[in-house]
Amino acid sequence: MQNIKPGLTTLSDALAIAFSDVAIMAKTEERLISDCFGAVLREDVVAGVAVPSVDNSAMDGYALRHSDLGSLDRSVPVVGVSLAGHPYAGTLPKGAAVRIATGAAIPEGADCVVIQENVTVNSDETVIVIKQDVLDRTAVYQNIRWAGEDIKTGDVVLRAGTVLRPQDIAVVAGQGRGTLKVAKPLRVAVFSTGDELSKPGDPLPPGGIYDSNRFAMIGMLRDIGCSVTDLGLLADDFDVLQNALASAAKDHDVLMTSGGVSVGKADVLKPVVEQLGEITAWKLAIKPGKPLMRGKIGDCLVIGLPGNPVSVLVSGLLYVAPLLRHAMGANHAQLEPTRMPVRAGFDFTRMTGRREWLRARLVQNDDGAFEAIAFASTSSGMLSSMVWADGLIELPENCGQVKRGDEVLYLPLRGLQ
Repeated sequence: MQNIKPGLTTLSDALAIAFSDVAIMAKTEERLISDCFGAVLREDVVAGVAVPSVDNSAMDGYALRHSDLGSLDRSVPVVGVSLAGHPYAGTLPKGAAVRIATGAAIPEGADCVVIQENVTVNSDETVIVIKQDVLDRTAVYQNIRWAGEDIKTGDVVLRAGTVLRPQDIAVVAGQGRGTLKVAKPLRVAVFSTGDELSKPGDPLPPGGIYDSNRFAMIGMLRDIGCSVTDLGLLADDFDVLQNALASAAKDHDVLMTSGGVSVGKADVLKPVVEQLGEITAWKLAIKPGKPLMRGKIGDCLVIGLPGNPVSVLVSGLLYVAPLLRHAMGANHAQLEPTRMPVRAGFDFTRMTGRREWLRARLVQNDDGAFEAIAFASTSSGMLSSMVWADGLIELPENCGQVKRGDEVLYLPLRGLQ
């Protein structure tokens, strides 16, 4: 039983609701494949050519007829060469061999390849000598890769909704495709609120802090392929925020901010959004990051993240990134974070009711096995903890205690980006 606190929504429920509420907003564009890394594919890619395109050799060696092997003199004449892109012309004569390179087409009539390490070649490379034990153990079709063995013509090699990785682009290039239909970048306007904030590079007044959250948001958004407009720092003033948001909502798909969404006197973002549009979700059963707002102004999605920097990063990676990739048409199965079972190298006790993520890193213990250790503090104001961490430990809503040696779920930060 999850034991959720009243008035809060679990992360999984919040994402499911958001996926249902938020339509695919990004338009489609044709882009050179070299510019598609990290983009969301908006078409199925169907194979127009088989891979490999011909039967070819998996090794450097000599192509032979398997039926000859039992009667071959161990000295075999070499009648030609087959190189990648330059196949041997004609049919392999009986009792002969063709020198063949890896990836080169198998000559007509040949049906096995003996690797070059298992033969001796005369000085002018016209005759090879094959050991009898090699002849005896050479199997028909040995070291041959068949046409279409990897991809057959008509196969769907990539599905629409794929977030394109280097290997995905490579398989597209292998089909001879120079362009792909992908989602256009979402237009996201980003700003921070808080009268205590100063811009990096400016003098810091008494009691002030430098704005770091805006740069975390910009980095996360660009990492998932969004086009970002930086609106800078906005004062905790109703009229200032109302004018800025009303203007930005007209030519952006998403507005995203940190701070101003809690319940303090200076937290005016929520009433501003309610004045201009509507709040569709608020307060998640997560830690860090409970005061997380989703709303809309016209057709523009509004996301309000908490003010603490760790909350911004954690809720950004676990909620905002999947939601915005959904809005670009991404396959939901690809949006699930990687979760690895590991042993805890720490003890921890807490109140239940919210899903919590501890900043963590993997280390080797004295036995050589990897275990997760947690950062010394759970404060969501300690940004340095996210620099120290290489992952997060996920504690379910009903988990109140972790003991050293327990199995816990570890989420690599790289898998969330």
